Amino acid sequence: MAATEHGSTERKKLGAFSLASYGAPSMPLSMVTLPLAVYLTPVYADSDGFALSLGFVGLMLALSRVFDGLTDPLIGFYSDRIRTRWGRRKPFILIGTPIFVAGVWLLWVPPFEFSDVTWFGWTFSNGYPYLLGILVVMYVGATIKDVPYSAWGAELAQDYNERTKVMSWKEAFTVGGSLIGALTPAVIVFWGYTKPIDAVYFLSIGVAILMPILVLNLLKVVPEYPVVERNTRRLPIKESFRYVWQNEPYRKLVFIFLFSTIGSAMTNSLSFFFVKHVLLAGDLYGFYLAPYFISQIVAIPLWFKLSRKIGKHRATMVAILWYAFWSCFIPLIAISPLIWYESFELTRLLPYLPDSWQAGVNASLDGVPTGKFAFFIGVMCLKGSAIGALSALPYAMAADVVDLDSARTGKKQGGAYFSIWTMTRKLAYALGLVVGTSGAIYYGFNSLADPHESPNSMESLIWLACLYSIVPAVFKFVAVPLLWNYSLTEEKLAELQSEINAKAGASA
Repeated sequence: MAATEHGSTERKKLGAFSLASYGAPSMPLSMVTLPLAVYLTPVYADSDGFALSLGFVGLMLALSRVFDGLTDPLIGFYSDRIRTRWGRRKPFILIGTPIFVAGVWLLWVPPFEFSDVTWFGWTFSNGYPYLLGILVVMYVGATIKDVPYSAWGAELAQDYNERTKVMSWKEAFTVGGSLIGALTPAVIVFWGYTKPIDAVYFLSIGVAILMPILVLNLLKVVPEYPVVERNTRRLPIKESFRYVWQNEPYRKLVFIFLFSTIGSAMTNSLSFFFVKHVLLAGDLYGFYLAPYFISQIVAIPLWFKLSRKIGKHRATMVAILWYAFWSCFIPLIAISPLIWYESFELTRLLPYLPDSWQAGVNASLDGVPTGKFAFFIGVMCLKGSAIGALSALPYAMAADVVDLDSARTGKKQGGAYFSIWTMTRKLAYALGLVVGTSGAIYYGFNSLADPHESPNSMESLIWLACLYSIVPAVFKFVAVPLLWNYSLTEEKLAELQSEINAKAGASA
């Protein structure tokens, strides 16, 4: 139940439908997050897309992320302070959703063809300013709805493990949406659609339909509990964020996942180019994404169970070690001879497929070294099983540190915490995009080259493989020693919540 007039903060645990209703909007969001992460560079910087320069596309992505990150603290600050009859989080989500959906549609379905223009004596494609402008619109809409949405999730539960459950439901829908995004390219192959630009068109239609429906259900079904603060003084924004930065476990979390996000950005921006130019299997990219995200779904309950046994921080540490271990195999696959992988050839599976599917598969597999590709999928499934933990557990840990702030300040500042969290991740993602794409170009990689007729040099492809796998794993590995001594355990959180409830009762 909601807080009583005497200041009690006891609430009934959320039922399955409420948990599902809270997590469900993450599904259409991740349907577009997946193509935004792995398809945006192929769509805009590949010869089968809009054929823009990879370096400049990476720069536009980075600039839009910087602008996006700077808006997060403002939205977080005001969503903590606003009071309406509908709550303090719900109005932001309602306003941000249509802006976000419009941005998604215009990003993947431009209303005109790109062409060269001349400004101030400089000739360039008008695709670059268009990409930057639409990304800014889309990210503004995402910030308006996502920062309050995350803060709302942190306030739905108080128990250490129930918070993990809330974030696990959210992560399950997130991975489910990613799976839809991953399966869509694989399914449309059988109708002759093999390019990334085809996949994002169909996904954009799905997002435009699902997102408004699920958000309206969220706003209607999920409770937003009244704010109970023993300190009713309004903190200035500078003082508010000073308290946030003095929170030592939170500060440590920010540093940990700053490095992790840099690595993720490098992997996502180079993923398609690795499959197309190193594995020579660009048309099968959709078949790689589907099992990769299925492995995440299967592994989430296992990571949740492990976190209950050893704590969220150590379960996250184990997930990073697992991720880093399998990342080391990727460059070895790139340089090893094709003959090693003959037993994994996908053509061996054709007799087991329906006759109506075989023609489409045969056309897609023509000239593709599918044995190496299939082995690569196996390694990526093992690596990908850690991704669910690296998404759900950190968000649950971030929800815990808000209670440490509440014990010190008497305020409920979830918006400020999650805004700094998302701002840091977005700025880190921008840096990772620049490092990944610029690093590949520096070592001679050309995204517009034909991988068969005019392939890139072996040296540039090996560097591409390392920037795609080894370097990101090193960035994630930085977090391990910091997580080992992480102080906000389940026992410590229980003490803090007892202190908060006692002070709230005394104030009442």
